[in-house]
Amino acid sequence: MRQKRGKKVSRSKEARSDMEEQQEEVRKVRRIFTPEQKFEILKDIERCATIKEGLAKHTIQSSMYHKWKRQLEVGVRASLRNSRPLKSSDLRRLEAENRKLKEVVLNQALVISELKKEMNLD
Repeated sequence: MRQKRGKKVSRSKEARSDMEEQQEEVRKVRRIFTPEQKFEILKDIERCATIKEGLAKHTIQSSMYHKWKRQLEVGVRASLRNSRPLKSSDLRRLEAENRKLKEVVLNQALVISELKKEMNLD
């Protein structure tokens, strides 16, 4: 119940259910596009008479369009994908070598601490 100019006004159950249905219609499902789909959508929007018309056709916000457009300048495959950028083979090799070296250092530190205990140097 709500008040309107000092009077209490109650909404009927039908009015409440109508409002709830309208709110459910407004909620949108999050869509995930592949890089190819994004590229095709950008090309299609460019072909439309106005950008606004193309955005309405694909139901995309202008901020998303401009974000994709900016990313396209960097590179289609690299920036239009939905995940993190791919790591180069050199970087992966160096990270693997770094992990191995850390294990070696840890093992040596354990051996040194055991030898100190045996020699009562602690």
